[in-house]
Amino acid sequence: MKRALIVGVDHYVEFPLSGCVADAGAMASALRRNSDGSRNWDVNLITSQAGDYMTVTRARLREHLSRLFGNSRDCDLVFFFAGHGASTPWGMEFVTQDAVPDSMGVSVDDLLTLANNSPARSVTLILDCCFSGAAGSPIVLQDHGTAEAFRLSRALLREGVTVLAATRPTEPAAEIAGHGAFTSVLVEGLQGGASDHLGRVTAQSLYTFASPYFDAWQQRPTFKSHITEPTLLRAGPPWIDVKLLRELPDHFETADARLRLTPDHEGIGRPLPTEDVGTPEQRQFDYLGRLRNANLATSDENRAFYWVALEGGYVYLTPLGQYFWRLAAEGAL
Repeated sequence: MKRALIVGVDHYVEFPLSGCVADAGAMASALRRNSDGSRNWDVNLITSQAGDYMTVTRARLREHLSRLFGNSRDCDLVFFFAGHGASTPWGMEFVTQDAVPDSMGVSVDDLLTLANNSPARSVTLILDCCFSGAAGSPIVLQDHGTAEAFRLSRALLREGVTVLAATRPTEPAAEIAGHGAFTSVLVEGLQGGASDHLGRVTAQSLYTFASPYFDAWQQRPTFKSHITEPTLLRAGPPWIDVKLLRELPDHFETADARLRLTPDHEGIGRPLPTEDVGTPEQRQFDYLGRLRNANLATSDENRAFYWVALEGGYVYLTPLGQYFWRLAAEGAL
């Protein structure tokens, strides 16, 4: 029960764009399948077409939004928009192909009304357009007595709603090399750059991944969320098999225990051809090596475990390793 409406608009009568259709296609491709090929989001992809035919009109976008949010109890929903955004006296609007001066398209406040009133389990709004940071901040909540440049935006999101926007409410969004600057980074994150040790990509991890790409002179991505449980956007390959994480308490008595190695841990006949050969010490040494590769175990001065074993030194869990030890000890993995 995972629906995603993906919209990309390049072909405007005035001021056409060049990367939004490509952005929508890349986002749809990243969300449809997990890295192992398993089904993920059920995607409805809508893009503008070259020529006179208008495929993304105000009426059609509202129709598809109604379908996205309709009958959505127990569903997870994603809405992605790449195209022009307009700042109007009525608030920010997603510009459709049939835009006219006093009706640019679909109001972001209307979108938030649908999201906040929806019975969906979660709603994730990913917006790559100018002024997209206005999403989640209804114009009625804003302090219009403060100078625009210093206005502090207030947000109104019900539990389960997340906004991942390309800019602040007052900023334009850039296109670079045939894609939106923001979306190109998000797609990299979905493909694994933003995954955690278990291979999970969420809106939070996407924002953390994307934010450093933009410096103080560029657009500033915006993240707003009211959640009690992160929504899994895509599953990628884990840094380490979860079965190995569950074994942490079998090797370390406590989260901060120091495990002494001996020359027997290194042994002879390496590398071991399979996990079921070698001495118990050798198998443990290989296990500790996998933890080290995932930044979950270390040694004093970060010395190679080979030398630690030969010298009879100690290895121990990193803070992240201790975190997973506690989860394993509590049966939460």
